[in-house]
Amino acid sequence: DKKIDNPDLTMLKACQRIISECNPKWWVIENPYNGTMKDSLGKPALVYQPWEYGSPWTKKTALWGEFNIPSKLFDKWENVPKNDHLYIRPGRKKPGFVYLHKSAIHFIEEFKPFINSLKSDNCFRSLCSQGFAKAFKEANK
Repeated sequence: DKKIDNPDLTMLKACQRIISECNPKWWVIENPYNGTMKDSLGKPALVYQPWEYGSPWTKKTALWGEFNIPSKLFDKWENVPKNDHLYIRPGRKKPGFVYLHKSAIHFIEEFKPFINSLKSDNCFRSLCSQGFAKAFKEANK
């Protein structure tokens, strides 16, 4: 094996080794859609937006693995219940999670249990939409 200098790839290789050794019933690797994983893993098994599962923002996310794809709750943004407290960049129609400050957690009911544990904006932005998490859990019981 060549030496791996990229920390993302080092973590990916470790995850792949664990998956191979444990042979789980299902497994998933998550990364932002525009992240570096698709260069190594190829086409994702699923690309989703949190709003498709009821969380009123965008955060295009890619998943690789062997799992059941959860059914979407919404196929049109117009039908998603909105949160008027979330910042929408000028020229955009939807709030982008990547542009939200961790203080926005006070306006997002599904993340209130995490209020005291978030140390940074990056920690906040790494949270998974609870609508997607529940749908994924149901699809992969």
